[in-house]
Amino acid sequence: MINGISSWPRPRFVAGGGDALVAFEVCGDFSEKIEVDFKVEGVEIRVEPNEFSRFGEVGSEMLRQSNLEMASAIEAAPLSVSIRGVVPDPQNLDYLRDCLHFIETLLENGGIGVIDPQTLQMFSPAQFRFIFCGNAFEPTSHATILLSMQGEIIWLHTRGMRIFGRPDLSCHGVKPEEVEKLQPVFNGLIRMQAAGALIPDGQIVQAIGIENRLICRPRGSLSDAEFNNFHLELEWETPRE
Repeated sequence: MINGISSWPRPRFVAGGGDALVAFEVCGDFSEKIEVDFKVEGVEIRVEPNEFSRFGEVGSEMLRQSNLEMASAIEAAPLSVSIRGVVPDPQNLDYLRDCLHFIETLLENGGIGVIDPQTLQMFSPAQFRFIFCGNAFEPTSHATILLSMQGEIIWLHTRGMRIFGRPDLSCHGVKPEEVEKLQPVFNGLIRMQAAGALIPDGQIVQAIGIENRLICRPRGSLSDAEFNNFHLELEWETPRE
Protein backbone atom coordinates (compact mmCIF):
# COMPACT_ATOMS: atom_id res chain seq x y z
CA MET A 1 0.00 0.00 0.00
CA ILE A 2 1.31 3.45 -0.88
CA ASN A 3 2.54 5.69 1.91
CA GLY A 4 -0.55 6.97 3.71
CA ILE A 5 0.81 10.45 4.51
CA SER A 6 -1.86 13.00 3.60
CA SER A 7 0.52 14.99 1.43
CA TRP A 8 3.85 14.38 -0.28
CA PRO A 9 5.61 17.73 0.25
CA ARG A 10 8.42 19.35 -1.69
CA PRO A 11 10.32 21.01 1.17
CA ARG A 12 12.80 22.74 -1.15
CA PHE A 13 10.22 23.95 -3.67
CA VAL A 14 11.04 27.03 -5.72
CA ALA A 15 8.38 28.27 -8.14
CA GLY A 16 9.08 28.42 -11.86
CA GLY A 17 11.02 25.20 -12.18
CA GLY A 18 8.75 23.64 -14.78
CA ASP A 19 5.60 21.61 -15.32
CA ALA A 20 5.50 17.92 -14.40
CA LEU A 21 4.75 15.45 -17.18
CA VAL A 22 2.81 12.39 -16.05
CA ALA A 23 2.97 9.38 -18.37
CA PHE A 24 2.14 5.82 -17.34
CA GLU A 25 0.33 2.96 -19.05
CA VAL A 26 -1.21 -0.06 -17.38
CA CYS A 27 -1.81 -3.03 -19.69
CA GLY A 28 -4.29 -5.80 -19.01
CA ASP A 29 -7.86 -7.03 -19.39
CA PHE A 30 -10.20 -4.50 -17.83
CA SER A 31 -13.50 -6.15 -18.70
CA GLU A 32 -14.94 -5.51 -15.24
CA LYS A 33 -16.08 -1.99 -14.40
CA ILE A 34 -13.75 -0.37 -11.87
CA GLU A 35 -15.15 2.14 -9.41
CA VAL A 36 -12.39 4.57 -8.51
CA ASP A 37 -12.23 8.16 -7.32
CA PHE A 38 -9.34 9.64 -9.30
CA LYS A 39 -8.90 13.31 -10.06
CA VAL A 40 -5.57 14.98 -10.71
CA GLU A 41 -5.61 18.39 -12.35
CA GLY A 42 -4.20 18.17 -15.86
CA VAL A 43 -4.11 14.36 -15.99
CA GLU A 44 -6.46 12.37 -18.23
CA ILE A 45 -7.34 8.67 -18.22
CA ARG A 46 -7.97 6.84 -21.49
CA VAL A 47 -8.69 3.18 -22.20
CA GLU A 48 -7.34 2.15 -25.59
CA PRO A 49 -6.37 -0.99 -27.52
CA ASN A 50 -2.90 -2.07 -26.49
CA GLU A 51 -0.85 -1.52 -29.63
CA PHE A 52 2.82 -1.76 -28.74
CA SER A 53 3.86 -0.12 -32.01
CA ARG A 54 2.77 3.22 -30.54
CA PHE A 55 6.20 3.50 -28.91
CA GLY A 56 8.02 3.28 -32.24
CA GLU A 57 10.53 0.66 -33.30
CA VAL A 58 13.38 1.86 -31.08
CA GLY A 59 11.20 2.65 -28.07
CA SER A 60 9.40 -0.69 -28.28
CA GLU A 61 12.68 -2.61 -28.34
CA MET A 62 14.07 -0.65 -25.39
CA LEU A 63 10.93 -1.45 -23.41
CA ARG A 64 11.24 -5.15 -24.23
CA GLN A 65 14.88 -5.19 -23.18
CA SER A 66 14.01 -3.52 -19.88
CA ASN A 67 11.98 -6.55 -18.80
CA LEU A 68 12.32 -9.58 -21.06
CA GLU A 69 10.39 -11.75 -18.61
CA MET A 70 7.26 -9.59 -18.85
CA ALA A 71 7.54 -8.31 -22.42
CA SER A 72 5.39 -10.96 -24.14
CA ALA A 73 2.58 -10.81 -21.59
CA ILE A 74 2.43 -7.02 -21.61
CA GLU A 75 2.45 -6.88 -25.42
CA ALA A 76 -0.33 -9.48 -25.60
CA ALA A 77 -2.65 -7.64 -23.19
CA PRO A 78 -5.80 -6.48 -25.00
CA LEU A 79 -6.15 -3.04 -23.41
CA SER A 80 -4.05 -0.20 -22.09
CA VAL A 81 -5.11 2.42 -19.56
CA SER A 82 -3.18 5.58 -20.35
CA ILE A 83 -2.52 8.01 -17.49
CA ARG A 84 -1.12 11.16 -19.05
CA GLY A 85 -1.07 14.88 -18.55
CA VAL A 86 0.79 17.97 -17.43
CA VAL A 87 0.65 19.27 -13.86
CA PRO A 88 1.56 22.98 -13.73
CA ASP A 89 4.62 23.77 -11.58
CA PRO A 90 3.54 21.47 -8.71
CA GLN A 91 4.28 22.63 -5.15
CA ASN A 92 3.93 19.08 -3.82
CA LEU A 93 4.01 15.54 -5.17
CA ASP A 94 0.40 14.66 -4.38
CA TYR A 95 -0.30 14.27 -8.11
CA LEU A 96 2.30 11.51 -8.29
CA ARG A 97 1.05 9.84 -5.11
CA ASP A 98 -2.50 9.76 -6.50
CA CYS A 99 -1.37 8.41 -9.88
CA LEU A 100 0.61 5.61 -8.22
CA HIS A 101 -2.38 4.73 -6.06
CA PHE A 102 -4.60 4.60 -9.16
CA ILE A 103 -2.10 2.32 -10.91
CA GLU A 104 -2.10 0.04 -7.88
CA THR A 105 -5.90 -0.14 -8.09
CA LEU A 106 -5.71 -1.08 -11.78
CA LEU A 107 -3.20 -3.83 -11.00
CA GLU A 108 -5.69 -5.25 -8.51
CA ASN A 109 -8.43 -5.24 -11.16
CA GLY A 110 -7.05 -6.83 -14.31
CA GLY A 111 -3.74 -5.06 -14.87
CA ILE A 112 -0.81 -7.33 -15.66
CA GLY A 113 1.99 -4.80 -16.20
CA VAL A 114 2.99 -1.13 -16.10
CA ILE A 115 4.85 0.85 -18.76
CA ASP A 116 6.78 4.02 -17.95
CA PRO A 117 7.38 5.68 -21.35
CA GLN A 118 9.59 8.37 -19.82
CA THR A 119 12.20 5.98 -18.44
CA LEU A 120 11.42 3.32 -21.09
CA GLN A 121 10.85 0.61 -18.49
CA MET A 122 8.20 -2.06 -17.87
CA PHE A 123 7.20 -3.56 -14.53
CA SER A 124 5.26 -6.60 -13.37
CA PRO A 125 2.68 -5.93 -10.63
CA ALA A 126 5.06 -7.32 -8.00
CA GLN A 127 7.95 -5.21 -9.27
CA PHE A 128 5.81 -2.08 -9.40
CA ARG A 129 4.55 -2.52 -5.85
CA PHE A 130 8.03 -3.27 -4.51
CA ILE A 131 9.63 -0.24 -6.18
CA PHE A 132 6.90 2.39 -5.99
CA CYS A 133 4.35 1.43 -3.34
CA GLY A 134 6.42 0.97 -0.20
CA ASN A 135 6.27 2.98 2.99
CA ALA A 136 9.00 5.43 1.95
CA PHE A 137 8.90 7.57 -1.20
CA GLU A 138 12.18 7.28 -3.13
CA PRO A 139 12.64 9.81 -5.97
CA THR A 140 15.51 7.89 -7.56
CA SER A 141 13.05 5.11 -8.46
CA HIS A 142 11.45 7.47 -10.98
CA ALA A 143 14.63 8.31 -12.91
CA THR A 144 16.88 5.91 -14.76
CA ILE A 145 20.64 6.44 -14.83
CA LEU A 146 21.96 5.28 -18.21
CA LEU A 147 25.51 4.44 -19.25
CA SER A 148 26.35 5.00 -22.93
CA MET A 149 29.79 4.01 -24.19
CA GLN A 150 31.59 6.61 -26.29
CA GLY A 151 34.77 4.85 -27.27
CA GLU A 152 36.62 4.03 -24.07
CA ILE A 153 34.77 6.60 -21.97
CA ILE A 154 31.19 6.81 -20.73
CA TRP A 155 28.34 9.24 -21.07
CA LEU A 156 26.33 9.12 -17.84
CA HIS A 157 22.80 10.48 -18.22
CA THR A 158 19.26 10.14 -16.91
CA ARG A 159 15.70 9.88 -18.16
CA GLY A 160 12.54 10.47 -16.17
CA MET A 161 13.05 13.75 -14.28
CA ARG A 162 10.25 15.42 -16.18
CA ILE A 163 7.85 13.57 -13.84
CA PHE A 164 9.01 16.18 -11.29
CA GLY A 165 9.13 19.12 -13.70
CA ARG A 166 12.90 19.28 -13.38
CA PRO A 167 15.79 18.76 -15.83
CA ASP A 168 17.53 15.46 -16.38
CA LEU A 169 21.26 15.03 -15.78
CA SER A 170 24.18 14.45 -18.13
CA CYS A 171 27.92 14.03 -17.71
CA HIS A 172 30.30 13.26 -20.58
CA GLY A 173 33.88 12.08 -20.41
CA VAL A 174 33.40 9.71 -17.50
CA LYS A 175 36.07 7.08 -16.94
CA PRO A 176 34.77 3.56 -16.19
CA GLU A 177 36.24 3.65 -12.68
CA GLU A 178 34.39 6.93 -11.96
CA VAL A 179 30.86 5.67 -12.60
CA GLU A 180 30.32 4.29 -9.11
CA LYS A 181 31.71 7.49 -7.56
CA LEU A 182 29.39 9.69 -9.62
CA GLN A 183 26.20 7.77 -8.84
CA PRO A 184 25.79 9.41 -5.38
CA VAL A 185 26.14 12.82 -7.07
CA PHE A 186 23.41 11.94 -9.56
CA ASN A 187 21.17 10.49 -6.85
CA GLY A 188 21.66 13.57 -4.68
CA LEU A 189 20.68 15.90 -7.52
CA ILE A 190 17.66 13.73 -8.34
CA ARG A 191 16.47 13.89 -4.72
CA MET A 192 17.09 17.64 -4.44
CA GLN A 193 15.12 18.38 -7.59
CA ALA A 194 12.29 16.04 -6.64
CA ALA A 195 12.07 18.01 -3.39
CA GLY A 196 11.54 21.12 -5.52
CA ALA A 197 15.01 22.64 -5.61
CA LEU A 198 16.28 24.54 -8.63
CA ILE A 199 19.95 23.90 -9.39
CA PRO A 200 21.48 27.26 -10.41
CA ASP A 201 23.68 27.75 -13.44
CA GLY A 202 27.26 27.41 -12.26
CA GLN A 203 26.52 25.26 -9.21
CA ILE A 204 29.63 23.24 -8.40
CA VAL A 205 29.36 19.63 -7.26
CA GLN A 206 32.07 17.12 -6.50
CA ALA A 207 32.17 13.37 -6.24
CA ILE A 208 34.07 11.81 -3.38
CA GLY A 209 37.25 10.30 -4.78
CA ILE A 210 37.37 12.46 -7.94
CA GLU A 211 39.57 15.55 -7.74
CA ASN A 212 38.09 17.28 -10.79
CA ARG A 213 34.90 19.14 -9.82
CA LEU A 214 31.76 19.46 -11.94
CA ILE A 215 29.88 22.61 -12.94
CA CYS A 216 26.11 22.41 -13.57
CA ARG A 217 25.00 24.08 -16.80
CA PRO A 218 21.37 24.19 -18.06
CA ARG A 219 21.09 22.79 -21.56
CA GLY A 220 18.64 21.40 -24.12
CA SER A 221 14.91 21.69 -24.66
CA LEU A 222 11.74 19.67 -24.18
CA SER A 223 12.11 18.46 -27.78
CA ASP A 224 15.56 16.96 -27.15
CA ALA A 225 15.11 13.32 -28.20
CA GLU A 226 17.86 12.06 -25.88
CA PHE A 227 16.02 13.25 -22.78
CA ASN A 228 12.52 14.36 -23.83
CA ASN A 229 13.37 17.16 -21.42
CA PHE A 230 15.76 19.94 -20.53
CA HIS A 231 18.90 18.72 -18.83
CA LEU A 232 21.75 19.83 -16.59
CA GLU A 233 25.12 19.18 -18.18
CA LEU A 234 27.70 18.44 -15.50
CA GLU A 235 30.84 19.84 -17.11
CA TRP A 236 34.30 19.05 -15.78
CA GLU A 237 35.91 22.11 -14.19
CA THR A 238 39.19 21.07 -15.78
CA PRO A 239 38.06 20.19 -19.33
CA ARG A 240 38.66 16.70 -20.62
CA GLU A 241 39.51 15.72 -24.18
